[in-house]
Amino acid sequence: MRRTRSSSSSSTARLSSGAAAPAILPDPSVARRVDREMFLLLHGTAALLMQIGHPLVAAGVAQHSDFRADPFGRLVRTLNTTLAVVFGDDRAAQQAIDRMNRIHRAVRGTSASGKPYRAMDPALLLWVQTTLVLGSLRLYEKVMGTLASEERERYWAETRPIARVLGIPSGTMPATLEELERYEDEMLAGAITPDATSLAVGRGVLRPFPWIPDLIYWPSDAIAAALLPPSLRSAFGLRYGAAQRLFFRAVIIGVRWLRRALPTYLTVVPQARRYEAASRAQR
Repeated sequence: MRRTRSSSSSSTARLSSGAAAPAILPDPSVARRVDREMFLLLHGTAALLMQIGHPLVAAGVAQHSDFRADPFGRLVRTLNTTLAVVFGDDRAAQQAIDRMNRIHRAVRGTSASGKPYRAMDPALLLWVQTTLVLGSLRLYEKVMGTLASEERERYWAETRPIARVLGIPSGTMPATLEELERYEDEMLAGAITPDATSLAVGRGVLRPFPWIPDLIYWPSDAIAAALLPPSLRSAFGLRYGAAQRLFFRAVIIGVRWLRRALPTYLTVVPQARRYEAASRAQR
């Protein structure tokens, strides 16, 4: 573990300088093994709802993006930046981070309750990163099986340098995965209390095309409900009864089968396919 941290710290420094160098993660990497999976996109709706459960995140989304026309644009930008860091070299990662930061620097204002916010606030960035890290890990384990405790810890250890280059100071981040999960529990018990803005943005996330009958959205609602904590499930009006539980179980079984049956261009994210192809070519 000590070797991984040392490598991550020096690579983070190279990222900050913008110099071209190998990617910041060790090889082999638990983060690459997890984040390569296309099925993690199933967590997208739940991740967005968890993020906007924070009223200040919701205010930023509502005031600085056309969430009704493009409800998933913010999530896609965040995921693309993260994947560029995980699977790209330092130059590609720095370019993605610079694009993200240019957007974030302009996002600031005052929420409906009168509280100021800014997208570069490390506290808000940490919450967003937490939803992505824990959500990805949990869904991966539902499909692929529980990782060994050391691998679970390595996933967060490898993600911490990525969080740093995204603007979260080391001193503000939980040191271990257990502490990260404790932080999540504390946030859900306190700051993550959806307000009217959260619910309005959430409606746009759950119903991006309001003219489509609600029944069409039932499968995506069921998946989101399965991946949300009970408090947010209730706040956003999602049901999670026997039918939804059975459907989600069938989805997990189906994903396991499809992952083995389909070609990699349908099961592995493009960034990972390019990285793996380049790695094979160098051997």
